[in-house]
Amino acid sequence: MAKFLSGAKLYETIQQMSREAKEVMWICSPSVGFDAHEIFSQEILKNPPSDIRFIFRINDDVVKRGDTNPYEVEYFIEHFKNSIVKSFESFQSGIYIFDKLALLTSANLTKTDFESNNETGVLIDGVEFDEVKSFFVTIFWEKGKPIRDLKNYKKIWSISKKNESIRSVKKTRTPVRIRKWTDDFISTWYFAIPEQISKQSDRKIKKETNWSTKLAVMPDIGPSSFKQLKLGDLAFIANLTKRQRKIPVEFAQIYDKSKVETDQGDLHFSYKTRKTYLVERNRFYEMLQNATIGLKNSEILLNDYQLTQISKTLSPKKPIKNI
Repeated sequence: MAKFLSGAKLYETIQQMSREAKEVMWICSPSVGFDAHEIFSQEILKNPPSDIRFIFRINDDVVKRGDTNPYEVEYFIEHFKNSIVKSFESFQSGIYIFDKLALLTSANLTKTDFESNNETGVLIDGVEFDEVKSFFVTIFWEKGKPIRDLKNYKKIWSISKKNESIRSVKKTRTPVRIRKWTDDFISTWYFAIPEQISKQSDRKIKKETNWSTKLAVMPDIGPSSFKQLKLGDLAFIANLTKRQRKIPVEFAQIYDKSKVETDQGDLHFSYKTRKTYLVERNRFYEMLQNATIGLKNSEILLNDYQLTQISKTLSPKKPIKNI
């Protein structure tokens, strides 16, 4: 059986299929856009299918043109459990396979395609589904190559974005609006900054990573936290470098992490601040005590209880959620 889909129905079908899939989620897309993960149901973070595979086209030229976002590729690798990502050089096929259904579509894995273009697709099951699945394996998966140098691709991406001219793009109005994911299934951390990052270290880190000058940098974290930390994670970052009456606590989102040798350590992450709270010093230490966080703790992955206690102090009207 084949079923024709377009517009909002195409997006809603992918949402439903990714939400209900238990065993298989195989995706083949030439391009990957910013926040492309939001095209899928957020439920896959909590209940991921057992077999997740991605085929993308990623090389220096593709990244430089902005066709494939390496940060989004890394997001898939880090957040989708048991996922495997490979690169295939030359193809235009958009294939989305979930359990016993396959969707062949003109839409790339980009929010722009779904929201601004008049994309179409055909949903297939039965005998035709088996043919699509076999094609995915023999043509793409078996010949695809592992992605090994994401760090370099991210540098190329950052350079291309710095040099990119601002253009006004007229969007075609369609009834599709990709719903933003919530913070419900994202890990939240607590970090303390005991010493200010030096200008020399900040310059060196940003030069080697090509992180934007607008991003803030955490000068050094331990290897365990560095390994666990994922792109898009949230963090409360307390600045303890000055003996002020009020302590600045930033509520931030992790942008990237990288290893760069500096006098202040080698393992760093960059972040975007969502909001900054000024907390009375005594109230800040009371908050840590209530959350069972030691005064000497500089980095910790928060559990539900700890997150609730911090949320009560900083944002009592709107509790912050965690996985």
